[in-house]
Amino acid sequence: MKKHRALALTLLVVILGGTLVQANVSSEFLSNGFAALYYHAVRLEETFPRVNPIGMAITEFEKAARDGETAGEAMLMMGLIYQYLDRPGTAVGYFLEFAQDHPEEMWIYSFIGDMYAEMGRLAEAEQSYRKAAYGSGEEEVFAQAYVGLGNTALEKGEYAQAKEAFEKALNHAGDYFDARLGLGKALYYLEEYDDAIATLEVAQLQAPRSIAMFYYLGLSYEAAGRDDQAEHAFIRVHELRQTP
Repeated sequence: MKKHRALALTLLVVILGGTLVQANVSSEFLSNGFAALYYHAVRLEETFPRVNPIGMAITEFEKAARDGETAGEAMLMMGLIYQYLDRPGTAVGYFLEFAQDHPEEMWIYSFIGDMYAEMGRLAEAEQSYRKAAYGSGEEEVFAQAYVGLGNTALEKGEYAQAKEAFEKALNHAGDYFDARLGLGKALYYLEEYDDAIATLEVAQLQAPRSIAMFYYLGLSYEAAGRDDQAEHAFIRVHELRQTP
């Protein structure tokens, strides 16, 4: 969860910076919201406990949302903040408003799919990922959407479909760890253990501290009769779980 939240915070800053540059909008409220997120990124509240940068950012983006020229960017940022706060139900509402105001920005449906998936609304998640995959011409968005489709297929026990989706993601982004991990899981459930091992061993090079990767690698080793390697993988799982 800590890693997810750190990545989400980075995304908040990057997206806002990119949005301001692309839109060329000079907005005091957007600028103030961005500044508040920066204060949170540098942990200002640890030094000044009474300061609430996230709350300040929300207030500023709410003001920006009432301005027609900056409403879209503000809605996007509100959605990202609530995603960061692990409130997918609130986040998806803002993302949907952004999508309605900016129908050409099909990449937003990948974020919408993630929020629906977190809420367990798999049919809506799948529909959103497909919109992102088929509507966006960007390679990275295409790959992210297919990882989402693969994960929803895994949740539904549709392992062949999951395998196909993760393979498509890797075809467009060969170094995408989440796609390779997902493919390894799908191969394990399809009882293609040697291929699962080969896939997850590459994933190990990409993310040598991933608990999920070692867990499925251990299961695959075990199923393939490679007991010593399975034991080592499960030991790593235990060690990593003990690490703060």
